[in-house]
Amino acid sequence: MKPSHSPLTQPGIHLSYHKLRDISPEAARQAILDVLQAVDGNKSHAARILHTTRVTIDKALRKKAAGSLKDLSTAPHTIHNKTDAQKEKLVVEMKQATNYGPVRIKEELHARYGIVMSKDTIRNIIRRQRATIKQKQVTRERRSPRPFIDWYSAKAFEIVQIDLKYVVDQKALSPEQIAHVYTHDLPLYQWSAVDVTSRFKLMGYSREKSWNNGLTWFLWVTSWIRSHGYMGTVIYTVDHGSEFGGDCWYKITDLKKMLSGFGVRLIQNHKASPQENAHLERSHRTDDEEFYMPKIHTFQSTKDFCDGAFQYLYYYNCVRKHSSLNHTTPYQRLTIDHPTLDATIRYIPPLLLDKLTVNLGTWSGYHVLAQYLR
Repeated sequence: MKPSHSPLTQPGIHLSYHKLRDISPEAARQAILDVLQAVDGNKSHAARILHTTRVTIDKALRKKAAGSLKDLSTAPHTIHNKTDAQKEKLVVEMKQATNYGPVRIKEELHARYGIVMSKDTIRNIIRRQRATIKQKQVTRERRSPRPFIDWYSAKAFEIVQIDLKYVVDQKALSPEQIAHVYTHDLPLYQWSAVDVTSRFKLMGYSREKSWNNGLTWFLWVTSWIRSHGYMGTVIYTVDHGSEFGGDCWYKITDLKKMLSGFGVRLIQNHKASPQENAHLERSHRTDDEEFYMPKIHTFQSTKDFCDGAFQYLYYYNCVRKHSSLNHTTPYQRLTIDHPTLDATIRYIPPLLLDKLTVNLGTWSGYHVLAQYLR
C-alpha cells in the first residue's frame, strides 16, 4: 500500500514559518495554531511541517494565552539615563517656537538656562516627540509658468535658443576619436546659439562646463548680435543646466537683470523638455554628422580645431541650404528680415570661453579659481 499523506505534507507543498514571519509575525503564529489544530496538537509534527522548532510552537501558544499574537516592543522598560522630563519639555517648546535644528537648540539651552545637552540627545527627543510638535507649514513659492513663445511669427533674432553640447559624445564618436580629443587636449564643450527663424548659428568652445563660462557666452552672443546692427528685442530660451543657472533662483534673477540692460529676455524651458529647444537640438545632430565625425581625428591642436570650426560654421550659415528654409541658407534668410545688418556678421570666430572669461576681469572671481590664469 502507498503511504498516506496529510494534506499539509503532500509532496510539493512546502510550508516555512520563517518565510511567513518575514511577511507578518502575527500571520506566522496564526499558521502555527492552524497546523497544530490539523495535527491534533502534536507539537513535534507541527514543527516538522513548518520547518521550525518546538520552542517557537510553545511561544506561539503562550502569546495566544496572553491574548495577542503580535511582537512585543523591544524598547527597554527602564531607561537609567533618560533625560529629565523638564528638560525634554524645554526642548520640545523651543523646537515648536523656533523650528531650530539640534545644534542651535543646544546652543540656546546653554545660553538661556545653562543646560548642557548633546545635539544627539536633542535629536532623539525631537524624533520621539515629533507627533506632538506642531511646526509652521512652509509654502514654497511656485514659479510662474513658461510663457508661450510663437516661433512661427517671429522675425530673425527675436527668439534665440541657447544650449551646451558635449563634444565627445559616445553615441556619435568612435572610441578612437574620443581618445584623439583627449590626447591632443581639444575643447570638450560646444556652446551654441541658434536663431529660430533663420537657423543662423553661433558657436563657442571651452574645456570647462561652468556658470562663469555660461555668463560669458550670454554676453558674447548678445554683443555679436548688437554690434552688427540688430537692436530689436531678443528672447533667449535655455534648459535647466547648471551652466545656465539651473534651479538656483538668485543666479537666474541676476542673469535676467543683467540681460535686461541689453534689451534681452531670458526664458527657462520646462525640465526634461528638449522639444522646447528643438531647432538647436536638431542642429547638434548636423554638427556630429558633418563636422565632428568626419573631421575631428584630423585636428592635431586647438588652433587646427578652431580653424576647422570656423570653416564649418561659415559653411553651415552661408553655404549649406536648409530644407526648412525653402532651400536657402541661414544667412540669406537672415538678410530677408534685416537687410541692413553688417555683412561681417557671418564670419563668426569660434571663441575659447575659458581664457575669455578670465580676461574679462574680476567681475566673477573666476580669475582666481580658473586653471587658465592670466
